[in-house]
Amino acid sequence: MNTSKVSVILPCYNVAPYMDNMFDSLRNQTMKDIEIICVDDKSTDDTVRKIRDFMKSDKRICLYKLNKNHGVSYARNYGLKKSHGKYVCFLDPDDYIDNDFIEKLYKNITKNKSDVAKARFKIGDKYWKTHELVKRNFLCFDSEHTSAMYNKKFLLENNILYPEDVITGQDAVFLSNLVLNTNKITTIDDTCYHYVRRQDSLDTQKLPHKKVLSRIKMLDYKMQIFQEHKFDNYNDKIIFIQRHILNHFFYAFDPKRISESDKKLLIKWLITNRKNLIV
Repeated sequence: MNTSKVSVILPCYNVAPYMDNMFDSLRNQTMKDIEIICVDDKSTDDTVRKIRDFMKSDKRICLYKLNKNHGVSYARNYGLKKSHGKYVCFLDPDDYIDNDFIEKLYKNITKNKSDVAKARFKIGDKYWKTHELVKRNFLCFDSEHTSAMYNKKFLLENNILYPEDVITGQDAVFLSNLVLNTNKITTIDDTCYHYVRRQDSLDTQKLPHKKVLSRIKMLDYKMQIFQEHKFDNYNDKIIFIQRHILNHFFYAFDPKRISESDKKLLIKWLITNRKNLIV
Protein backbone atom coordinates (compact mmCIF):
# COMPACT_ATOMS: atom_id res chain seq x y z
CA MET A 1 0.00 0.00 0.00
CA ASN A 2 1.29 3.45 -0.93
CA THR A 3 1.88 5.58 2.19
CA SER A 4 3.54 8.62 0.62
CA LYS A 5 3.01 11.84 2.53
CA VAL A 6 2.70 14.02 -0.57
CA SER A 7 1.27 13.31 -4.00
CA VAL A 8 2.57 15.32 -6.94
CA ILE A 9 0.03 15.43 -9.76
CA LEU A 10 1.22 16.12 -13.30
CA PRO A 11 -1.28 16.47 -16.17
CA CYS A 12 0.63 15.51 -19.32
CA TYR A 13 -0.35 16.27 -22.89
CA ASN A 14 2.21 16.49 -25.72
CA VAL A 15 4.98 17.78 -23.46
CA ALA A 16 7.75 15.36 -24.45
CA PRO A 17 10.28 18.09 -25.38
CA TYR A 18 9.71 20.04 -22.16
CA MET A 19 9.61 17.48 -19.32
CA ASP A 20 13.26 17.01 -18.38
CA ASN A 21 13.61 19.98 -16.02
CA MET A 22 10.55 19.09 -13.99
CA PHE A 23 11.51 15.44 -13.60
CA ASP A 24 15.08 16.39 -12.72
CA SER A 25 13.79 18.71 -10.01
CA LEU A 26 11.45 16.00 -8.69
CA ARG A 27 14.25 13.44 -8.59
CA ASN A 28 16.39 15.90 -6.64
CA GLN A 29 13.80 16.84 -4.03
CA THR A 30 15.17 16.85 -0.49
CA MET A 31 11.94 15.19 0.64
CA LYS A 32 11.86 11.69 -0.81
CA ASP A 33 8.57 10.40 0.58
CA ILE A 34 6.44 11.45 -2.37
CA GLU A 35 4.49 9.82 -5.17
CA ILE A 36 4.57 11.31 -8.67
CA ILE A 37 1.30 10.78 -10.53
CA CYS A 38 1.46 11.37 -14.29
CA VAL A 39 -1.90 11.51 -16.04
CA ASP A 40 -1.44 11.30 -19.79
CA ASP A 41 -4.33 13.01 -21.57
CA LYS A 42 -4.06 10.94 -24.77
CA SER A 43 -0.83 12.50 -26.02
CA THR A 44 0.08 12.09 -29.68
CA ASP A 45 3.83 12.64 -29.27
CA ASP A 46 6.49 10.80 -27.23
CA THR A 47 5.18 11.91 -23.83
CA VAL A 48 4.22 8.39 -22.67
CA ARG A 49 7.53 6.92 -23.79
CA LYS A 50 9.45 9.60 -21.91
CA ILE A 51 7.43 9.04 -18.74
CA ARG A 52 8.13 5.31 -18.96
CA ASP A 53 11.83 6.07 -19.33
CA PHE A 54 11.66 8.20 -16.17
CA MET A 55 9.85 5.36 -14.38
CA LYS A 56 12.79 3.01 -14.97
CA SER A 57 14.98 5.07 -12.65
CA ASP A 58 12.34 6.31 -10.21
CA LYS A 59 9.83 3.86 -8.72
CA ARG A 60 7.79 6.70 -7.19
CA ILE A 61 6.43 7.60 -10.63
CA CYS A 62 3.14 6.07 -11.74
CA LEU A 63 1.40 6.58 -15.07
CA TYR A 64 -2.30 6.70 -15.86
CA LYS A 65 -3.25 6.79 -19.53
CA LEU A 66 -6.62 8.27 -20.38
CA ASN A 67 -8.48 6.67 -23.27
CA LYS A 68 -9.31 10.01 -24.88
CA ASN A 69 -8.32 13.67 -24.59
CA HIS A 70 -10.40 15.12 -21.74
CA GLY A 71 -8.51 18.33 -20.96
CA VAL A 72 -6.21 19.45 -18.16
CA SER A 73 -8.98 19.85 -15.54
CA TYR A 74 -10.11 16.25 -15.93
CA ALA A 75 -6.49 15.07 -15.76
CA ARG A 76 -5.84 16.99 -12.52
CA ASN A 77 -9.07 15.80 -10.92
CA TYR A 78 -8.33 12.23 -12.01
CA GLY A 79 -4.87 12.45 -10.45
CA LEU A 80 -6.38 13.76 -7.22
CA LYS A 81 -8.74 10.77 -7.04
CA LYS A 82 -5.86 8.35 -7.59
CA SER A 83 -3.53 10.03 -5.08
CA HIS A 84 -2.56 8.47 -1.74
CA GLY A 85 -0.89 11.40 -0.03
CA LYS A 86 -2.50 13.48 2.69
CA TYR A 87 -1.22 16.53 0.80
CA VAL A 88 -1.11 17.24 -2.92
CA CYS A 89 0.66 19.55 -5.35
CA PHE A 90 -0.64 20.27 -8.85
CA LEU A 91 2.45 20.92 -10.98
CA ASP A 92 2.87 21.44 -14.71
CA PRO A 93 5.39 19.12 -16.40
CA ASP A 94 6.99 21.87 -18.50
CA ASP A 95 7.99 23.97 -15.46
CA TYR A 96 10.26 23.06 -12.51
CA ILE A 97 10.62 23.58 -8.76
CA ASP A 98 13.43 24.27 -6.31
CA ASN A 99 14.94 21.14 -4.80
CA ASP A 100 13.52 21.92 -1.35
CA PHE A 101 10.08 23.00 -2.62
CA ILE A 102 8.11 19.96 -1.42
CA GLU A 103 9.93 19.59 1.90
CA LYS A 104 9.51 23.23 2.90
CA LEU A 105 5.85 23.36 1.91
CA TYR A 106 5.18 20.11 3.75
CA LYS A 107 6.82 21.40 6.93
CA ASN A 108 4.88 24.65 6.62
CA ILE A 109 1.45 23.09 6.07
CA THR A 110 1.84 20.50 8.84
CA LYS A 111 3.37 22.86 11.40
CA ASN A 112 0.71 25.54 10.85
CA LYS A 113 -2.17 23.08 10.29
CA SER A 114 -3.24 25.13 7.30
CA ASP A 115 -5.37 24.14 4.33
CA VAL A 116 -2.82 25.50 1.87
CA ALA A 117 0.87 26.38 1.97
CA LYS A 118 2.11 28.64 -0.82
CA ALA A 119 5.63 29.24 -2.14
CA ARG A 120 6.92 32.06 -4.32
CA PHE A 121 6.33 31.97 -8.09
CA LYS A 122 8.99 33.01 -10.57
CA ILE A 123 8.96 33.73 -14.30
CA GLY A 124 12.49 34.06 -15.62
CA ASP A 125 14.30 36.27 -13.12
CA LYS A 126 11.15 37.99 -11.80
CA TYR A 127 9.08 36.99 -8.81
CA TRP A 128 5.36 37.28 -9.52
CA LYS A 129 3.43 39.74 -7.35
CA THR A 130 0.54 37.56 -6.16
CA HIS A 131 2.59 35.93 -3.40
CA GLU A 132 3.20 39.19 -1.56
CA LEU A 133 -0.51 40.04 -1.73
CA VAL A 134 -1.48 36.62 -0.36
CA LYS A 135 0.80 37.21 2.63
CA ARG A 136 -1.36 40.20 3.58
CA ASN A 137 -4.75 38.67 2.73
CA PHE A 138 -5.30 35.14 1.48
CA LEU A 139 -8.33 36.27 -0.53
CA CYS A 140 -5.78 37.63 -3.01
CA PHE A 141 -4.82 34.07 -4.00
CA ASP A 142 -6.26 34.29 -7.53
CA SER A 143 -3.35 32.86 -9.57
CA GLU A 144 -0.13 30.79 -9.18
CA HIS A 145 -2.07 27.65 -8.18
CA THR A 146 0.92 25.43 -9.03
CA SER A 147 3.05 27.17 -6.38
CA ALA A 148 1.15 25.59 -3.49
CA MET A 149 0.56 22.43 -1.49
CA TYR A 150 -3.03 21.53 -0.54
CA ASN A 151 -4.60 19.45 2.18
CA LYS A 152 -6.41 16.78 0.15
CA LYS A 153 -9.13 16.24 2.77
CA PHE A 154 -9.94 19.96 2.70
CA LEU A 155 -10.26 19.94 -1.11
CA LEU A 156 -12.49 16.88 -1.24
CA GLU A 157 -14.74 17.83 1.68
CA ASN A 158 -15.43 21.21 0.07
CA ASN A 159 -15.67 19.85 -3.49
CA ILE A 160 -12.85 22.11 -4.64
CA LEU A 161 -12.01 20.69 -8.05
CA TYR A 162 -11.02 22.02 -11.47
CA PRO A 163 -14.09 22.68 -13.69
CA GLU A 164 -13.93 20.19 -16.54
CA ASP A 165 -16.05 22.25 -18.95
CA VAL A 166 -13.60 25.17 -18.89
CA ILE A 167 -10.66 24.77 -21.28
CA THR A 168 -8.71 27.83 -20.10
CA GLY A 169 -8.88 29.58 -16.76
CA GLN A 170 -9.76 26.43 -14.79
CA ASP A 171 -7.19 27.25 -12.12
CA ALA A 172 -8.80 30.66 -11.56
CA VAL A 173 -12.16 29.02 -10.78
CA PHE A 174 -10.42 26.47 -8.53
CA LEU A 175 -8.80 29.29 -6.53
CA SER A 176 -11.98 31.37 -6.26
CA ASN A 177 -13.73 28.38 -4.75
CA LEU A 178 -10.76 27.66 -2.52
CA VAL A 179 -10.31 31.09 -0.91
CA LEU A 180 -14.00 31.31 0.05
CA ASN A 181 -13.87 27.91 1.81
CA THR A 182 -10.56 28.11 3.66
CA ASN A 183 -9.76 29.68 6.98
CA LYS A 184 -6.00 29.42 6.67
CA ILE A 185 -3.45 29.80 3.89
CA THR A 186 0.18 30.16 4.93
CA THR A 187 3.12 31.33 2.83
CA ILE A 188 6.81 30.59 2.63
CA ASP A 189 9.36 32.85 0.96
CA ASP A 190 12.52 30.77 0.64
CA THR A 191 11.49 28.23 -2.00
CA CYS A 192 10.08 28.74 -5.43
CA TYR A 193 8.04 27.42 -8.35
CA HIS A 194 9.58 28.29 -11.71
CA TYR A 195 7.16 28.93 -14.56
CA VAL A 196 8.67 28.41 -18.01
CA ARG A 197 7.01 30.50 -20.70
CA ARG A 198 7.08 28.51 -23.93
CA GLN A 199 6.80 30.13 -27.36
CA ASP A 200 3.62 28.14 -28.03
CA SER A 201 2.08 28.79 -24.61
CA LEU A 202 -1.33 30.35 -24.18
CA ASP A 203 0.23 33.57 -22.86
CA THR A 204 2.02 34.19 -26.17
CA GLN A 205 -0.78 33.36 -28.62
CA LYS A 206 -3.71 35.14 -30.19
CA LEU A 207 -6.71 33.82 -28.27
CA PRO A 208 -9.01 31.77 -30.53
CA HIS A 209 -12.74 32.31 -30.22
CA LYS A 210 -13.38 29.06 -28.33
CA LYS A 211 -10.89 30.08 -25.65
CA VAL A 212 -12.50 33.49 -25.29
CA LEU A 213 -15.81 31.67 -24.77
CA SER A 214 -14.07 29.53 -22.17
CA ARG A 215 -12.82 32.65 -20.39
CA ILE A 216 -16.41 33.93 -20.31
CA LYS A 217 -17.54 30.62 -18.82
CA MET A 218 -14.76 30.98 -16.25
CA LEU A 219 -16.10 34.43 -15.35
CA ASP A 220 -19.62 32.99 -15.09
CA TYR A 221 -18.37 30.43 -12.59
CA LYS A 222 -16.70 33.17 -10.57
CA MET A 223 -19.87 35.26 -10.54
CA GLN A 224 -21.86 32.27 -9.30
CA ILE A 225 -19.33 31.59 -6.54
CA PHE A 226 -19.39 35.28 -5.59
CA GLN A 227 -23.18 35.53 -5.47
CA GLU A 228 -23.61 32.36 -3.42
CA HIS A 229 -21.10 33.35 -0.75
CA LYS A 230 -21.96 35.38 2.36
CA PHE A 231 -19.00 37.66 2.97
CA ASP A 232 -18.04 38.54 6.53
CA ASN A 233 -17.27 42.14 5.69
CA TYR A 234 -17.35 44.75 2.96
CA ASN A 235 -13.56 44.78 2.48
CA ASP A 236 -13.42 41.06 1.73
CA LYS A 237 -16.17 41.48 -0.84
CA ILE A 238 -14.24 44.28 -2.58
CA ILE A 239 -11.02 42.25 -2.61
CA PHE A 240 -12.79 39.27 -4.17
CA ILE A 241 -14.39 41.43 -6.88
CA GLN A 242 -11.09 43.12 -7.72
CA ARG A 243 -8.83 40.08 -7.63
CA HIS A 244 -11.06 37.22 -8.75
CA ILE A 245 -13.43 38.90 -11.19
CA LEU A 246 -12.20 42.22 -12.56
CA ASN A 247 -8.53 41.20 -12.80
CA HIS A 248 -9.49 38.11 -14.78
CA PHE A 249 -11.91 40.04 -16.93
CA PHE A 250 -9.19 42.49 -17.97
CA TYR A 251 -6.72 39.65 -18.49
CA ALA A 252 -9.20 38.11 -20.95
CA PHE A 253 -9.87 41.52 -22.49
CA ASP A 254 -6.42 41.89 -24.02
CA PRO A 255 -6.86 44.07 -27.13
CA LYS A 256 -3.69 42.66 -28.71
CA ARG A 257 -4.84 39.06 -28.40
CA ILE A 258 -8.58 38.99 -29.15
CA SER A 259 -10.75 39.90 -32.12
CA GLU A 260 -13.15 42.86 -32.27
CA SER A 261 -16.14 40.53 -32.09
CA ASP A 262 -14.74 38.85 -28.97
CA LYS A 263 -14.16 42.25 -27.37
CA LYS A 264 -17.86 42.95 -27.87
CA LEU A 265 -18.74 39.62 -26.23
CA LEU A 266 -16.67 40.46 -23.16
CA ILE A 267 -18.11 43.97 -22.92
CA LYS A 268 -21.59 42.46 -23.14
CA TRP A 269 -20.69 40.13 -20.26
CA LEU A 270 -19.53 43.07 -18.14
CA ILE A 271 -22.67 45.11 -18.87
CA THR A 272 -24.88 42.11 -18.03
CA ASN A 273 -23.14 41.59 -14.70
CA ARG A 274 -22.41 45.17 -13.70
CA LYS A 275 -25.30 45.42 -11.22
CA ASN A 276 -24.01 42.43 -9.29
CA LEU A 277 -20.56 44.01 -9.09
CA ILE A 278 -21.75 47.26 -7.56
CA VAL A 279 -21.52 47.00 -3.77
